Amino acid sequence: MFKHLLSTNRSRTIYNRYLSTKSTVDPAQTRIFETLSKKWKREGEGFKLLWAMNDLRVSWVQNRLIEIGTISRSTTANKSNSLQGISILDVGCGVGIFAKPLSRLGADVTGLDCNSEMLKVADVHKQNEGIANLKYILSTIEEHSVAYEEKYDVVIASETIEHVLEKELFVKNCIKCLKPGGSFFLTTNSKSQSSKFLFITLREDIIRDLPKGTHVYELFVDIEDVKDMLKKENCEISFTSGIIYNPLNKKWYWIKNHHILHYAVHAVKRQNLNNLDHL
Repeated sequence: MFKHLLSTNRSRTIYNRYLSTKSTVDPAQTRIFETLSKKWKREGEGFKLLWAMNDLRVSWVQNRLIEIGTISRSTTANKSNSLQGISILDVGCGVGIFAKPLSRLGADVTGLDCNSEMLKVADVHKQNEGIANLKYILSTIEEHSVAYEEKYDVVIASETIEHVLEKELFVKNCIKCLKPGGSFFLTTNSKSQSSKFLFITLREDIIRDLPKGTHVYELFVDIEDVKDMLKKENCEISFTSGIIYNPLNKKWYWIKNHHILHYAVHAVKRQNLNNLDHL
């Protein structure tokens, strides 16, 4: 309904102010994760599925950046600095489960989260290891994107979008933080009955290792919807895959089917970005 308003700079400013009044933050989810932060006092504790996922997703980021030419294959031969010179924003970083291993590979990593309790734990972990190229910021993505537009080579939203409101606004501002030619990486639950059973029925209702309400099925998002959001932000979908967890060996694997449990998306922001073309 705003298409006719965007013909002038002033109208575009009004529209951007309209967007800025909306929030991606779900207060109910924030309260739950404040409670969960207590489980992450030491590395490896709490949410072991996420720690195990690092074996898959860290190498995924490296390999995709090689494939599109952001880093050279020879660089990864030295694993201690394979991401040297790459700036990364980890949106919804929590206690830094994904941010820390990326910083260990030499990347300049900014962990962003709106949950102060999570970031307190993350900062303790960081201080204990003396990691200089990792910092944490307490903020929302819509606030952060105002000051850090087109600042990052890589933006990551791993296990985050299923916990936020206003998903289109979330994706829009993630891409806003990304440099033209930069990479956006996303992983999340599939919007499927099998995913609902595992994360809600089994873990929250039966096993009860997660508080009730940690996952809300209505907040899960289908991969086709994510792809559509990214295309609207002038991104090219570079990679998609399903992901599944094997409880016997406690490892994650790539699979062709996107609709069983989890999926991953890698998109590249086009160089000739004009985000307003689709409005």
